[in-house]
Amino acid sequence: MQQSTGSRHQRHPLSHYAREIRAELDPAIFQPAPARLLWLPLHLAIILAIAVYVVQGEPPWWLALAAAILAGHSWGCLGFLAHEAMHHGLTRSRWLERVAGYSGFGIYCLSPLLWEAWHNQAHHGNAGKAVEDPDTFGMLTRWQASGLVRWLVKFAPGSGYKRSTAFVFFWFAFHAVVVLLFHSERQGYFQRISRRTVYAETAAMIAFWLAVLFLIGWWSFLFVYVVPMLVANATVMAYISTNHFLNSYTGIDDPLANTLSVTGPRWLESLHLQFGYHVEHHLFPRLSGRHAPVVRDVLVRRYGDRYLRMRHWRALRLLYTRPKIHLDHDTLIDPRTMTRFNTLAPDDLSMSSAAGQTS
Repeated sequence: MQQSTGSRHQRHPLSHYAREIRAELDPAIFQPAPARLLWLPLHLAIILAIAVYVVQGEPPWWLALAAAILAGHSWGCLGFLAHEAMHHGLTRSRWLERVAGYSGFGIYCLSPLLWEAWHNQAHHGNAGKAVEDPDTFGMLTRWQASGLVRWLVKFAPGSGYKRSTAFVFFWFAFHAVVVLLFHSERQGYFQRISRRTVYAETAAMIAFWLAVLFLIGWWSFLFVYVVPMLVANATVMAYISTNHFLNSYTGIDDPLANTLSVTGPRWLESLHLQFGYHVEHHLFPRLSGRHAPVVRDVLVRRYGDRYLRMRHWRALRLLYTRPKIHLDHDTLIDPRTMTRFNTLAPDDLSMSSAAGQTS
């Protein structure tokens, strides 16, 4: 069994890699990709057509369920689109970015303004940091000190609790509430953004869905909102949960150490707007995902022995066999059994192998 050996390669700040890689890229790829916005009316049309079918067509439950799953997938795809748009990768129009944001995050009742503070600023500005990054479960010391963290970790994949099987189906929406009520206060988000706007956007989304419920009734609402919301969560969390949970914490933001890219069939990567190209995204957040494969080519050529990527299905399987609490920067630990596992790193992870368990 492999032993955890601390930092397993020399780490550099993100700017180091971005500078070297940008020198090999065509500057034209850093322009917005507005054609991607055509996904917006397509997915909205699918969602609306399914809602009308469920409400007016009164299909049997199994057909309504199948339709709801399709609608949920479209909601998830709108989330990918909103993510890219609000990183300024699709348009220079703030109005269009907001439209994409409301469309993509509306099913989670997530304020687009809060998303900017949470994801664009707090996460991207502190990726790989145990406390400052809002998208981590933290260190063992934090788990030991906080009853809330101990309760939340029971839902995390790899925790060993049965309830963790539901993680991908609710976590994004649930974590949005955690960020709104806790992280935003403790990390000072409202010093940079308008608290009033965030709460107004959140309240408007909740009011919208309550109005839908009132108009169509509980049975239709189950297939127009509840099931699609669960599927949308699963669609985005299948990627988000593999982006960083298996990686090292780093004192500096080194995306070759703290981030994992996942791969899948080309048609699915395109449908999901290349969201799995996550090392590439952290290097150039404003770059449209359509150009991420070009960045990957440079990464493989320059840092092939360090660039971490894995087949998506394999990353998901590994996700459910590794704990999410860190003992130190490069070691994961199961706080119930105190079993240790290496985080992903070049010397114990090839492009397709799993991380080594430590004794």
